Amino acid sequence: MDFNQLAKSIITNVGGAENVNEVEHCSTRLRFNVKDASKIEKAALKELEGVAGVVDQANGVQVIIGTEVSKVFEEIKKEYTFKTSEADEQPADSNMNPFRRVMNKLADCFVPLIPALIAAGLMSAVVTLISSFHLMDPASTTYQVLQIMGSAPLYFIPFMLANSSAKRFNVNPYITMAVVAVLLYPGLSELAGGEEYIRYLGLPVRMVSYSNAIVPVLLTVWAQTFIEKLVRKFVPQMFATFLEPLLTFFILASLSLIVLGPLSTYISDGIAVVLNLIVGKYNWLIGLVFGGLMIPLISTGLHYSLMPIIIGYFMMNGYDTFWAGPSFCSNLALAGAVLGFALATKDSKMKQTASSTGVTALLGITEPAIYGVAFVENKVLLSACIGGAIGGLVSGILGVNSYGMAPAGLPSLAVLVGPTFGNAIISIVISACVAFALSYIIEKRKRA
Repeated sequence: MDFNQLAKSIITNVGGAENVNEVEHCSTRLRFNVKDASKIEKAALKELEGVAGVVDQANGVQVIIGTEVSKVFEEIKKEYTFKTSEADEQPADSNMNPFRRVMNKLADCFVPLIPALIAAGLMSAVVTLISSFHLMDPASTTYQVLQIMGSAPLYFIPFMLANSSAKRFNVNPYITMAVVAVLLYPGLSELAGGEEYIRYLGLPVRMVSYSNAIVPVLLTVWAQTFIEKLVRKFVPQMFATFLEPLLTFFILASLSLIVLGPLSTYISDGIAVVLNLIVGKYNWLIGLVFGGLMIPLISTGLHYSLMPIIIGYFMMNGYDTFWAGPSFCSNLALAGAVLGFALATKDSKMKQTASSTGVTALLGITEPAIYGVAFVENKVLLSACIGGAIGGLVSGILGVNSYGMAPAGLPSLAVLVGPTFGNAIISIVISACVAFALSYIIEKRKRA
């Protein structure tokens, strides 16, 4: 495939280079922020060879490429330079309802963390495999270093979240990270000497653990959006270079220690209570719903909005018991449905598309299969949703845990290794087989 030509064709059909404010990419999509969305030729984009689908977003469009998206992105960077002036910028979610706007902002904060979470999750899975098969002495320093590699990114997730969320809320990320450094600093907890409170500025400050914490970071960034503006408003310009960062850091760090940090623990405790009421007792229902609706969630991007809950639960318990099972079942059901359709269809073009995207879905990259096949052939979508729902139901009944976080696909099955691994395989096989059979039978009957 000529990626340079594909890049040029995509730019032409999003209204030309002069219409593009910004372009970025995730694992499968090019995300365009444009000046005038009416200039986007969606039908022409969908017809381009190498484009699996097109999805609307506020102030732009997402072009689904697949696993080769980075190659197209590199060609775009070589050929074009897009600049975004402050006058041209508008909030990408300005036309959304308040709930969806909040969910999108949360998603944007967590999406950049995904590669690090995947790396940590798979590294933990590798360590589990090493331990399970006695491939290395657990007392060896090599084994312990590998354990640290798996756990350190999760321990210091507040730093990563501070950076990504600060950028999303347009505040100084290094001030945010400096404040989070104060919260994580080992000497802070040592000041308490085992007591629950210390005194700071004459006020009692509750000592809590901020490692693995996400809520205090989000609260800190939210407060920073107001504090930066307030400090900028009152500090004379001639002193701004040193007074603005000093005052912003001092006020924000003090506020986080005295109010936001302790408040976050009550919020986290509340979330934990709700999760404990639902998770465990109704896993069969959660599995059924998520397994059946995962594809619509992925297509709208709403699955990213659930990441704070998923990560929070994982941090509290050291494993996930309600998300990974349905995710694996849904993704493998999609792969099964698409491959079943590929085997049954007589349309040579769709057979080729379904075969390639079905294999990609097996690897955990689902968007090409969703937009290239499932949303084109409704019977494939229906088969995948039914297979995912049945598999998710089984995973909830049997109890499937994940001990790491990674895209749900065959290469990352290692994150499921543990006491419930056999149950996970049963659920996944049921999902894929049901979806494959349904899709194959429906397509064959249609052709008969």
